Amino acid sequence: MTEDEFKRPSPEALLKLAQTEEARQVRGRLTIYFGAAPGVGKTYTMLADARLRRQDGRDIVVGYVDTHGRAETEALLEGLEIIPPRLVEYLGIRLKEPDLEEIIRRKPEIVLVDELAHTNAPGSRHTKRHQDVEELLNAGIDVDTTLNVQHLESLNDIIYQIIGIRVRETVPDTVITAADEIKLIDLPPDELLKRLSEGKVYTKGIGTAVENFFRPGNLLALREIALRLVADSVDKRMLQYMEAHAIAGLWPVHERVLVGVFASPNAEKLVRSAFRLATELHAEWIAFHVETEKNRRFSDQEKQWLNKGLDLAKTLGARVVWIKGTDEAEEMAIYARNHNVTKIIIGKPRRFPLFPSISQRLLTRTANIDIYLLDAKADLPLPARKRLPWGPLAPPVNYLLSLLAVAVVTGIAFGLWHRLSQINLFMLFLLPVIGAAFYLGRGPSIFTALVSICLFDYLFVVPYYSFAIADLEYFLSFVVYVIIAVLISNLASGLRQKIELLRASESRSTAWDGLSRDLVTAVHEQQVLNMLVRHARQIFPGEMAVFLPEEGKLKVKAKTPGFEINPKVLGVAAWAFHNKLPAGRGTSTLPEAQALYVPMMTSGRAMGVLGFRFAAGDQVMTPENQVVLDTIARLGAMALERIWSR
Repeated sequence: MTEDEFKRPSPEALLKLAQTEEARQVRGRLTIYFGAAPGVGKTYTMLADARLRRQDGRDIVVGYVDTHGRAETEALLEGLEIIPPRLVEYLGIRLKEPDLEEIIRRKPEIVLVDELAHTNAPGSRHTKRHQDVEELLNAGIDVDTTLNVQHLESLNDIIYQIIGIRVRETVPDTVITAADEIKLIDLPPDELLKRLSEGKVYTKGIGTAVENFFRPGNLLALREIALRLVADSVDKRMLQYMEAHAIAGLWPVHERVLVGVFASPNAEKLVRSAFRLATELHAEWIAFHVETEKNRRFSDQEKQWLNKGLDLAKTLGARVVWIKGTDEAEEMAIYARNHNVTKIIIGKPRRFPLFPSISQRLLTRTANIDIYLLDAKADLPLPARKRLPWGPLAPPVNYLLSLLAVAVVTGIAFGLWHRLSQINLFMLFLLPVIGAAFYLGRGPSIFTALVSICLFDYLFVVPYYSFAIADLEYFLSFVVYVIIAVLISNLASGLRQKIELLRASESRSTAWDGLSRDLVTAVHEQQVLNMLVRHARQIFPGEMAVFLPEEGKLKVKAKTPGFEINPKVLGVAAWAFHNKLPAGRGTSTLPEAQALYVPMMTSGRAMGVLGFRFAAGDQVMTPENQVVLDTIARLGAMALERIWSR
């Protein structure tokens, strides 16, 4: 191997570099003025740089800037073109938001949008301002913005421990990692406190919360975090450069981190911890959830905890995996072994349980995999658990049916009393226990075992018509009988759950097979549309529409009778098509819409949009179902691409 060959970059590095450069040709550049706290001069520096670039002939406009009444900052706005903000009335207050449509219509080279972590007013196109910025970048406009370190999502728990205040306005870390340039605006704590006392940070009086925030210790800690983040960003870029140019160096060993996400108030904290660990290790990370029988019994609060945790993981860049199973630890261990996971993160149990916990079972099933038990306590005490450890009580009718079964067996035993031996009569009373375990549930099965053993003792064991036990052997037999009944109940319950999971999987697999087979054989566009509507409704009951481009506009090509079409619906579908992102219900873009709109993507190109209005409401928007909807859209896009390319 020659020296030139040794220095040649790897094909993977060259491909990644080419994809990055290709994306930059159509996407705007994001510059973040990053600081440790308010008042360090982020907005001032951004405006000063804008004036210099304007003098160099750059086309730059102000989309939104909040000067907080600071005279020296307001002076820098003079001479800059300002696009008037959009005014929104909310609770009697007029709120200002960037006018996205006007900025995109004007299409400057650079636009200034202050306060990246801001939450938009209700009724806005997006929930968060960083989503506004993302849309501007996708439109090919460079964006300059500002951000404080305490607004990073992965640091939310750490910031809370430092300043004692829960920051509600956060941005995903993927926003800052995707930035083309991060400019650190730094100011020593002493100078910042001096500016605060002189009224240069807040022109009006400050409250107790703000005063507690601006403590020397807090500012030092925030400054250290900000410096480390910027240093890590520079280090990451250096590694990318070295890899692309085949420069020799110490490369990190590839790691893969898996975090178990459960319906717990600690779910989001565990996700943030997993993200920080994966970032430090330069590792791929996976948010993993196992859907079991317990999911059906989740309260609304538990569903919210689970969905927030998985949504946060997806926002922070994790690969979300949702599978069905009966044992969380077993499924997690199998997945980790099959996908080369090197580290698993789960919450530490608060107490030693009677039966082995998930963490204990994982330790015995994951050889050569590191297990991290994190103590992520909730901000508020956990609500009292009303659920029984063995699950919910079965309906009363199931217990009545089990009594009826015992009564029938008792009658048969009376008729065969003189023909069968006592041991055979004993086995006869096991039949209703087995039947109850398979068809009525664990509770009725155990109840049946207790009732049947009592009746057998009362009617067929000397002394008759008495619960007394004269022979110790009978007592031992009864104990073994109850143990066997409990084991049968558990096994039957687990088997029943697996059968239900298999039925659900088989039903969905059949629908997938039918959709894939029909789309492959389709020869006309209308055939594809009709198949999409028919098969998708089998998987997700509800209303559906298919939107395709025609003469520069998005038009409805197929729909169910109940899917209403109006200008607002067409507007949401058009946004999803042009931005190649989901919009509508269940998303943070135009969430007030009645339906979800998913772009039909193939090879980076949008072929159309599928609109879904679900009969089950928000419940259908689980991570698993989001993947299913995206797959339906991609299958339809591939079929349309094949037909249109003829």
